[in-house]
Amino acid sequence: MRVLSCLRYLLVACLFLSAAAQAAPSGDDAIVFTRAPSNADGTPRASGLWLTSAAGTRALTPTVDGIFDAAGAWSPHGTLIAFQRGVRERARTRHDLYSIARDGQRLRRLTHGPGDFTAPAWNTDGRIAFVAAYDDRACVGVMRADGRDRRDLFCAAGPTQLASPQWSPDGRSVLVGGGVYVGRLDPVWRALAWSVDATTGAARTLVDTTMDEERTLAISPDGQHGVFADVVPNQMLLVDFATGTQTPVGTGYAPAWSHDGRRIAYTGEVYEFSPDLHYYNPLYVMDADGNNARRVTRARVSNLAYAAAAWSRDDSHVLANLRAYADPSLTIARYALRRIGVDDATLVALPAGYAGSGAWFQH
Repeated sequence: MRVLSCLRYLLVACLFLSAAAQAAPSGDDAIVFTRAPSNADGTPRASGLWLTSAAGTRALTPTVDGIFDAAGAWSPHGTLIAFQRGVRERARTRHDLYSIARDGQRLRRLTHGPGDFTAPAWNTDGRIAFVAAYDDRACVGVMRADGRDRRDLFCAAGPTQLASPQWSPDGRSVLVGGGVYVGRLDPVWRALAWSVDATTGAARTLVDTTMDEERTLAISPDGQHGVFADVVPNQMLLVDFATGTQTPVGTGYAPAWSHDGRRIAYTGEVYEFSPDLHYYNPLYVMDADGNNARRVTRARVSNLAYAAAAWSRDDSHVLANLRAYADPSLTIARYALRRIGVDDATLVALPAGYAGSGAWFQH
């Protein structure tokens, strides 16, 4: 058993070494991602932004203990990157939004004042939507690329939490999910989502439903449907915002819609019992209605997981985060990027790190 364990962790090490040895993206593709060195107990001590492109891989921001740069998102023309910077202050980490040029120059702080500002998302006209959390409320904010004209567009009631916002295809609305636990004796999760007019701030409720436990919501690009999912493999639910109908669509987590709204990538789970127990999380793709689910990745390493970060512009590939563990107790996670062909299952190893939904710029 010890030999098998050693072989397994040697294989994990080889997977990450291969990532470092592979070429960066070709052509005009560029990916912004995060690297986070860990403390001895597996918790991150800092994180910095990195860029990989045909020109190579390099750091965009320095990695400094107690500072956490993440959630990098490209501007429409690929000249700027907006990101959140967390600074550890006693028992909590407070975030502001920054931008930086593609060459690593012109670092600019975009948010000031009280609040916690996270999850930047660019519109095609250069505006940025984001989440602004205050002591008594959470809001969707918007501002110009230089931080001017910042305002709270829509605020949810009371302690409601908001997820990362996304723009509608026409750029006129911001779509955002959220939720809050309600009830005292046996609390349930009230799942919510809105479409917010980006000019007036008028909000239209897309969904308002209760669930036994907290779920995240991945909203389709057209704002007509969503997929509720847990943070671990569990029953996912497809919801039609027009009718409120909820349809089970299999077991998984981390759903990500293709740009055309026709397919959903997600992380599934596999158990194998012979000759030994193996459990791992491959990448799957299914049609938007939950049919034709199929496994895309073939690695059979225990505790290995693929999670979709972003689809390519033509919806033929997925940029995925590969997670493995550096220790037998599964406390020190290691991440690397993979570009995966969803139709032919081709896999290209990219550098170590992890990316978000706005990480992949394609000319």
